[in-house]
This record gives sequence, structure tokens and C-alpha cells, in this order.
Amino acid sequence: MSRKIMLAVCVVAVGSFLVVPAFASAPADGGGATTVNGWYGGEEIYYIDQGLEQRVTQPGHLADIYVIGGNRAYQANVVEAIPGDRGYSPHWDVNVVHTAEGVTLGDILASPYASESYPEVLFDDVGDILAAEGAGLVTIDHPGFVVLCPIISEMGADAPGNTQASEDFLPFPETF
Repeated sequence: MSRKIMLAVCVVAVGSFLVVPAFASAPADGGGATTVNGWYGGEEIYYIDQGLEQRVTQPGHLADIYVIGGNRAYQANVVEAIPGDRGYSPHWDVNVVHTAEGVTLGDILASPYASESYPEVLFDDVGDILAAEGAGLVTIDHPGFVVLCPIISEMGADAPGNTQASEDFLPFPETF
């Protein structure tokens, strides 16, 4: 029997409330998973996007995932840990990164915190995001959402039956 699963978390910026879109689906033939790329420590990683975890308040341990301006809006998300690291968990606490008031994209690009290795990526490491926050370049919102996104190998991401999410992103606006 053919099954299609679609999970959606719509997070809409209304006042100080923030909503982050996240989609996960399995191919119509019932096999495989949706895989997406991300960043960790300046390196590209891959994970299965299983979407929002329902009724999760304290699953034991949450790692952090940082979405830059919105879930995969301008670049792939950045994660805090990968399997083998202390503190890794496939349960991710969503953190949304925005330009701080009065700061532009150019200000961040001129800082030492923007990715030096990948011109299409603003941030590729959590340490740089947190340092940019400390320098007053970005703010980080914590909307209270938990997503389930186990990290897999590149070979796993490319496995037959899996569907890779698009790596085409919108251009960064001056503020996000």
C-alpha cells in the first residue's frame, strides 16, 4: 500500500511569536525518507527531516539546531553536535537566527563569523553563530519547538528510495 506522510510546522512571525516551516515527507511509493543537508563545524552534514515532534516537552536531552532567518529559507540549517559528539541527540531544539536591530547582511559578512569556506553560506558552525550573537550582530529566538532529525552519512542520504530536499535557497536579504 502506498503511503505519503507530510508533517508541517508553520511558524509565523507575529509580534514576538515565531513560526518556522519544517516539512518532512516520504516518497509516494512508501520507501525512503526525505533527507536534507546541513552544516556542522564548517562541514556539510545530512539528516532525515522527520519534522515536529508532537507533545514533546522534555525528551531527556535536546541538541540545538539553528535556522538562519527561517527553516532552510536562505541556507541549510546548522547543528550543534553530530553522532559521536558528547551531547548529540536526534531531538533538536529549534533556534531561529535573525540580524540584530540596525545590523545588515553586509555587517555580518564583514565580520570574522561568516563562513570563509562557502560563499553561498552565511554560517556553517554553531560557534560562529554564538560569537556573532555575542558581538551583537544577530539575535536568536527560541520558539519552543522540537524536531526529530537524525544525522546520517552522505551515503545514507543518497541511498536508493530517499528523496533529497532542494539545496536551492533564496538570496539573503539585507536583514532577515
